[in-house]
Amino acid sequence: MKERTGFIGLGNMGLGMARNILKAGFPLTAYDIREEPLRAIEGMGGERAKSPREISERARITFVVVLNYPQIEQVLLGEQGLQGGVRAGDVIVLMSTISPVQVKELAQKLENRGVQILDAPISGGKEGAEAGTLSIMVGGDKPAVERCLPMLQAMGKNIRHLGGVGSGMSMKLVNNLLVAVNGLAVAEAMTLGKRAGLNPQAILEIIPKSAGDSWMFRNRAPQMVSRDFTCRGELDILVKDLTYILEMGQALKVPLFLGAVAREVFQVASRMGWGKEDDSAVVKAVEMMGGQNQR
Repeated sequence: MKERTGFIGLGNMGLGMARNILKAGFPLTAYDIREEPLRAIEGMGGERAKSPREISERARITFVVVLNYPQIEQVLLGEQGLQGGVRAGDVIVLMSTISPVQVKELAQKLENRGVQILDAPISGGKEGAEAGTLSIMVGGDKPAVERCLPMLQAMGKNIRHLGGVGSGMSMKLVNNLLVAVNGLAVAEAMTLGKRAGLNPQAILEIIPKSAGDSWMFRNRAPQMVSRDFTCRGELDILVKDLTYILEMGQALKVPLFLGAVAREVFQVASRMGWGKEDDSAVVKAVEMMGGQNQR
């Protein structure tokens, strides 16, 4: 019989991920502060919990996909947090992007209870979460990783164990540095091409067959042209991740010039009220600074 799984955070990414765990045949108990996604999980045969603590009382492996570090702290260590019901041998898998230092601190706080923390941040956006094709970068104890592997395989197609606790987050921050810098480059390129009088559709057709192609171009430039900024990867989350990236660079004495510029431009977009839109909305900040109208 497959092991009961806990899942906390049924948002933009989490709901699709939890659905795929259920589709793979794992009994699942979920928690979220919102009613609608909990009803969706119940409709697929899952169970709901009233608190993170209730999750840890029912499941021995729990996946956490919430927004930021304060939410993770509340989920793990709050009054109704997971720590209230955990037992020796339990595994908590943190899939939200936080800093490697924060992951290690949380792992230390729970190790005396016999609880293991894995950091397993994800890449692939909402589309990958729904399709079960995420890239999952895992750090932590190898036996715990192997125990969680069947659930991870339900959510992703490219799963890599990178080393000890914190290594998954380090890899995710390396990835998101490229995401941010490349996303900003796409925004600048599309704005430049438009100002030069090029047909945006021609840019969309030619670049994927040229050396300037990238995943970010193929998945973000069409949204910049159509002005469809429906959230697939929230802009404010990328601002948060860029802060972690620059802190990591500072701690390791690695200069991150492009990362610093990217954070400033993404912050401008956030301050203009576009933070809850897709990260492709950074193009509006580039256009604004270039004197173009945005909508």
